[in-house]
Amino acid sequence: MVTASNEKITRNTPRSWAAVFTSVAVATTITGCSVPTDGGQEPAAGSAHAFGHVHGIGINPATGAAFAATHAGVFELPALDADTVRASDLEGPIAGRAQDTMGFTMSGDTMFGSGHPDPAEEPALSPPNLGLITSTDNAATWETISLRGQTDFHDLALTQDGNTTRIYGYDESAGTVSISQDGGSTWAAGASLALRDLSADPTTPSTVYATTADGLAVSTDSAHTFTLVPGAPPLYLLDSLDHTAGGLIGVTVDGTVWVQSGTEPWTSTGTIEGETEALTYAATPTSRLLVANGRGIMASHDLGKTWRDLVLN
Repeated sequence: MVTASNEKITRNTPRSWAAVFTSVAVATTITGCSVPTDGGQEPAAGSAHAFGHVHGIGINPATGAAFAATHAGVFELPALDADTVRASDLEGPIAGRAQDTMGFTMSGDTMFGSGHPDPAEEPALSPPNLGLITSTDNAATWETISLRGQTDFHDLALTQDGNTTRIYGYDESAGTVSISQDGGSTWAAGASLALRDLSADPTTPSTVYATTADGLAVSTDSAHTFTLVPGAPPLYLLDSLDHTAGGLIGVTVDGTVWVQSGTEPWTSTGTIEGETEALTYAATPTSRLLVANGRGIMASHDLGKTWRDLVLN
């Protein structure tokens, strides 16, 4: 699947997507909010499957607190060393807000999100898109930064660019990447391509990675063009391995976890069963890899070699 590194990626063909994402269940996660992976309606918060589909997971590197962004709102997860709990026993969503939080990531203790408003709370939007929103109180309240009523980012990737935050956002409906170099206040158009996940290089703000059906792609010009990474595994989801030194950690469709650090070759470090919905990694305060799938949310302290259930659906 991986071709020469100088091959530019534009829009992937339907044939290439089918070659990698062979099941209907996996394909529906790419479209995000269109069809639940179980083929039915999204369950409401408080049901036996309280989360519904998990769009993103974030970890506060200072406190270790973890959060899951879902169709039914944002939930705070148990402490990463706590006993396993059932999803239906979790309090939430936070502040009772059932916004469909699609794109979701954290930078320190600040959450960045996008998606669709809670119908019971927000005034009518046409289209019903939240644009870019942020929270500095663990999802108790949210502030609109830009693009309200315009954009629903299905994925967000952040990196620090001097004293400002550079943001890459993927608009799945348009099939394009947008770039903000001022924390989300203004945006510029980037590449057009079909992708599943984005991760920005914390050491080089102009470098961003994308998982595509043709393989792992990289841009070194702030997401204006992408080329395939030779020799990389066909990652489905990915994250930065170290937010100060760089590197990548990700998972393929078959559940294999891969790690690449510096100039070292890619290494398979473990496997996880089930169709992965979301993934995040934090090196501090302790090494933790969190993955969400149909089973629930699982945590690994050894880069995917062993797993423990954090939340069971």
